[in-house]
Amino acid sequence: MAIRYSIIIPTYNRAHQLSLTLAAFEAQTYPKHLFEVIVADDGSTDGSKEQVEAFQASYPLIYVSQTEQRGRSAIRNLGLKHAKGLYVIFCDADFLALPEFIRTVRQYHRKNPRAVVSGFPHSFDGSYTHYYPDFSPEEKEHCHAVLAASNSWRPELEAANEIVPLVTPADIIHHTDTLSKVIFPSKMPPGVIKQFARTDVAPWMIFVTRCVAVRRSLLNRVGGFNERYVLYGLEDWDLGYRLHRLKVPFYCMKEVVGYHQEHPTHFRGDVLNTENLRIMLDTYGFNDSALNLFCVVPPSADLETYKNTLRILRKGFRSRTTRSSARLLKRTLRIAAKQFLLQSDAEAYKKSLAKIQRRAVGRKSRVARVLRDMVQRSEKLVE
Repeated sequence: MAIRYSIIIPTYNRAHQLSLTLAAFEAQTYPKHLFEVIVADDGSTDGSKEQVEAFQASYPLIYVSQTEQRGRSAIRNLGLKHAKGLYVIFCDADFLALPEFIRTVRQYHRKNPRAVVSGFPHSFDGSYTHYYPDFSPEEKEHCHAVLAASNSWRPELEAANEIVPLVTPADIIHHTDTLSKVIFPSKMPPGVIKQFARTDVAPWMIFVTRCVAVRRSLLNRVGGFNERYVLYGLEDWDLGYRLHRLKVPFYCMKEVVGYHQEHPTHFRGDVLNTENLRIMLDTYGFNDSALNLFCVVPPSADLETYKNTLRILRKGFRSRTTRSSARLLKRTLRIAAKQFLLQSDAEAYKKSLAKIQRRAVGRKSRVARVLRDMVQRSEKLVE
């Protein structure tokens, strides 16, 4: 029978987490002849290749690599080229899938065959599967608290100068209770989780490659990942955005289907990398307020305001009495995005915003209030 799901796992020097990630697919309840796992290695130097080749998988396991590091977009595209499945599931090397993971994804695709199915935001709980000596002080403190709560803390960990496994592949495959002792709830605020889960505006924001599935034909149709993105951030939303423009529906799984394996994060870049945002605007232009708004209200900083602004803008266009204010709001966001990307004359930019602000004076609708707020926020781009 043909492969139904190709799981693509990009990796770069994640050998410790990868061993558990591969073990988690060994423990899947979904038939193993119906899925394949493709490890796409972006030039690792930590023995990842040897580890994958030595892993005794009962499912098809494929290793592909490139000798020089080209970034997360390019390596995922390499994995995509080798995929045979009807669907592709992107998982990070530090995503520890629960046994029902693929089966749960399949249940969603039975109902919505063309949909993007995402584990975000409900599968963002964490797990301390390893202790890292280069954890930040805050990370060490949190790890200690989580392990101590389950009587799993070992004093010798404080003096460790090498990575210490706290969960083994055998624990995952044989379903021991070890994993349950090292997991903890997501640090994402409940309000943020709720906003991400609502897909009425910017649904493509749940296209997060820690855990997301979509038809392979749709990925090929939109051209895969944009390889202009090399640094961390926005490369997954960019692809989700293109799928959204094809009117692909988006669903977030309500079930918890896996855990993030914690590792030192102080080397990671900003989630909303400004250079990557410039790439996104340069690619798509300034016609979509959902993209332009990134420059004024970054979702990573204030997701509720970001999404509510889009909702109010959309509602404003539906009413004759607020349509003029909605047009001004859309224009404000467009002007701000152009200024962010092109860095044009600051005085001319300020004059444009001042003109819009004068036109907004005296207007009492909710759209007008948001308009005045966005003008004030936009002014900060040239402070």
